[in-house]
Formats: sequence, structure tokens, C-alpha cells
Amino acid sequence: MDSVKMAFESILDKKIRSLLTMLGIIIGVGAVLILVSVVQGYNADLTAYYEKQGVNKVNVSIISYDRTNTTDQSGEFLDWVGENLADYITGVTPGYSTTGTLSFGTASSDTAVLCFGNEQWSACNNYTLDQGRDLLEADVERRSLVCVIGSYAADTLFGLQDPVGQTLMVNGTPLTVVGIFYQKDGGAEESMDDAVVVPYTLNRQMLSTDTVSEFTVKVAASTDMTTVMNRVEAWLAENVDTNTGEYTVENGNDAMEAAEDETASLQAVLGGVAAIALLVGGIGIMNIMLVTVTERTREIGIKKAIGAQRPVIIGQFLVESTVLSGCGGVLGILIGYGGSLILGKLIYDMILLPEAWMAMAAFAFSLAIGVGFGMYPAVKASGLQPVDALRAD
Repeated sequence: MDSVKMAFESILDKKIRSLLTMLGIIIGVGAVLILVSVVQGYNADLTAYYEKQGVNKVNVSIISYDRTNTTDQSGEFLDWVGENLADYITGVTPGYSTTGTLSFGTASSDTAVLCFGNEQWSACNNYTLDQGRDLLEADVERRSLVCVIGSYAADTLFGLQDPVGQTLMVNGTPLTVVGIFYQKDGGAEESMDDAVVVPYTLNRQMLSTDTVSEFTVKVAASTDMTTVMNRVEAWLAENVDTNTGEYTVENGNDAMEAAEDETASLQAVLGGVAAIALLVGGIGIMNIMLVTVTERTREIGIKKAIGAQRPVIIGQFLVESTVLSGCGGVLGILIGYGGSLILGKLIYDMILLPEAWMAMAAFAFSLAIGVGFGMYPAVKASGLQPVDALRAD
């Protein structure tokens, strides 16, 4: 305890020098916590985005590059999936989308996404109905001129009016609004709330084509993704002529997993860069401790003359360097928490706080820096000869 007390007295005796010495540790610890927290916030934001879109989706594409081949396998594929994969999925739908120009009265919008789907489209894409009704199987079969719109489209075009039952012009085609989805993506322009869903069988009228080439299969559990993909690929291999076309089957979770891997790598790189600042801070501590040894040469000589052993001298200077770096670590942690909170609100509009284990690890590392870089000055101090030390000015 005496060594700790003496260490604090030495630090307080030279406040400015001590603060400048701790600066490298403060910056290093603060930067580590802030950078890692910001990357975690980015990862959480990205994960939330993919979850809004819906996870556990298998994206299927069936393309014919033979223009003379007008065969549409969409009905056959949808029926097969519904009958043979019912135990593994929660829905299957065509998944084609394009840009849409919407107008109602004097209000218009050209940022909407026009989606062609069936009665299972909302379940496959993680949308929940707020008002009215969803698309029905009968709408698909009868090519009904109806649509379900997102919250942004409803608010922008209809204002305080009830959109359900109103006629909305979509790319020049009059469609009756039968339902509105709950807001799921902030209700902003070009968000997932800026969408219009119509029966995919309107593709002939609205897109001048009968061919449906893209599908989404919503799998109930992530553990069944491989099973569903393998069975879908087997059906496609048997039913798609690769001489006149091609098909692809993609795991919709791959993009999210790739993004998570990318952010984990970024987190490690940024943490490593910030850790360099800690090492620089350690060098600063070693430098100042060497200066301290020089300044206190006579004190060391007196202690050795009255019988102080080398371990005592080493311990004293190690405690001082450790306390110095530990104080820097504490200040760095405070800055890290404050910086994470501020940047979290500014960048992601969320509360970001470093995890407790990160703060503990940063503090432990700062102590280790103090011990590691304080060892050489401490050993040098303990090796001074009493006679030489007492002669020092």
C-alpha cells in the first residue's frame, strides 16, 4: 500500500507530465472501445436491415435465353414447392420487382418499388398487414387489378384519407388499394415502406411478358435451409433444360453472414490499429520512468544504503508505472463510453455502449503495458550501486 500511495504522490506532484505520459494510454483505450463499439453498432444496424427483409430465404432464378422458348414454369414450380416442401417452409412467391411511378389525384411518387407476388409475398418478405386485406389467391388467379401498399406510399399519396378502396395509378395502370402494410423501415422515401405489391399475374399487362423468372422460398427454420436448397436444386436439374436456359439457387442468409464476417474483420483491424496507440503509450511510460529513475537516483541510493533489496526497488517503480498506465486506462474507458454514446446517437440513432468485458480487457491490457514497459526502468533503478547513487547530484 505504501508503494501505491507513493506512486500517486509522484503522479500528483507532476500533474502535467503525468497526464501527457498517460495520453497514449488514454487515446489507445478510448479508441479501442469507440472503434469496436461503432463497428458493433454497424453490424447491429446491418443485421436489423436484413431481418427486416426477412431471413431464411432461398432465392431462385429460372432464366430462358432461347427467345423462341415461351414456356413458363412458374406455376409448376410454385405448385411443386407448396406440395413437397410444406413441412419446411412458410411460403413461396414470385419475387420480381421493378421501379414504380405512383399517382393519386395531384400527388405522385417515382421512388416506389413495384413488387410482383402472390398471396404469400408478405409472409416471405416479413411484411405485416395494418389495414384492409392482403393479396388473395383469387386475386392472382383472376388477375385482379388490386394492390397492397407500404406505409410511406400511403402517407405520401393519400395524406389523411383512407387509402383502402381508392384507385391508385401504378405505372399508368389503375389499381384498387386493398391493404396497407405496417411501417417496418422508418417510413422513409426509398425504404422498404416505399413499396407496392400487385398480383404477379399482372406482369403481362404491366410488363408485357408472361414469364416469371424469380422466386422466393421462405424457410421456417435456418436448420432446414440446406435441405430445402438441395431439394429445389434437384427439381430444377430435372425440369430445366440447361441447353436453352439456366437456373440459380441462392441462400438469402449468405449476404448477412458475409456482412457479419466483414464487420468482424473490420473490428479486428480497427482494434489492432487502436492497440498500436497503446504500445506507443507504453513506450512513453518507459521513457518517463527512465527520467524518473534519473531524477530519484539519490533516493534510490539512500534506500539501498539502509538495506533495501533489489525486489523492493523493482516493486516500487513497477507499481508507479502500473498506477500511471492504470489511471490512463480508467480515463480512456470513460472517454470510450462517452464517445460510443455520442457516435451511436449521431450515426445509428441508437445507444451504443462497450461491453463490460471489453472495458475490463482494455483496463487489464493497460496494466500489462505498465508492467511490461516499466520493467526495464525498474530493473535499471534496482541495479544502481549505493555509492554511485549517493554521489549523484
